[in-house]
Amino acid sequence: MKDRIELREDIDWGRVSLLLKIGIAGALINLAGDILVGWGVRNTAIAGFEGQIHHYLDVSDFRLFLSVILGMIGVPMSGVGHIGIYKLIKPYSLKYARLYGVGIFAAFTFGGSGVHASSLATAFFYKYMTAASPESALAASIKFASYFSLPFYIALIACVIISTCAHIGAIVKGFSPFPRWCWVFSIPVGAALISLVNIFGNHAIVNAINMGAATFGNLWKISGALLMLSKAKERYTAT
Repeated sequence: MKDRIELREDIDWGRVSLLLKIGIAGALINLAGDILVGWGVRNTAIAGFEGQIHHYLDVSDFRLFLSVILGMIGVPMSGVGHIGIYKLIKPYSLKYARLYGVGIFAAFTFGGSGVHASSLATAFFYKYMTAASPESALAASIKFASYFSLPFYIALIACVIISTCAHIGAIVKGFSPFPRWCWVFSIPVGAALISLVNIFGNHAIVNAINMGAATFGNLWKISGALLMLSKAKERYTAT
């Protein structure tokens, strides 16, 4: 409680609201990029992983390029929204705020220019390798991804796990101005909810939405924080 009183002035509610709105705009931009490249029907005649990615052969170079640009803009912008959530946790617990900040670092460092861009570079590589050498395209693409995408994925996922645990833990343990049940506004819950669209089968729109599951989880989280911001302010000022 002493920590909270000393840092009480740190919350600028107007600024937090602005940061969250920027984050939502960024998540929507990123989601548009995911849907753009994910739109397609899986080839069920091809078994395994290759059947999952075979639709990339029909994605135009322009769509791949535009998705890269949208991701490189949207991911950092969505990270701005997480700064807003960080500012809400900080007055209650510096420990949880700093752990949560690991995810912000990841968004700016490994997100748009790392995971997103390198993943689409792999799709581009697979597309043209298939045209040049169909029998070796999949193996070569997996090797390409292992060298140029996997390191970013490992770093990002590790940071996101730490940040997500800190986010949920802070809310559940009362180290935020949100009601404890607001842990439901978290990335895993949002991603799980949108993944339910898979029950509708193998359709272009379903696959496109599913491609953006993690991004939707991010959008769900930041939007939930903005939705509950007035309630959080009431709880903060009443304590």
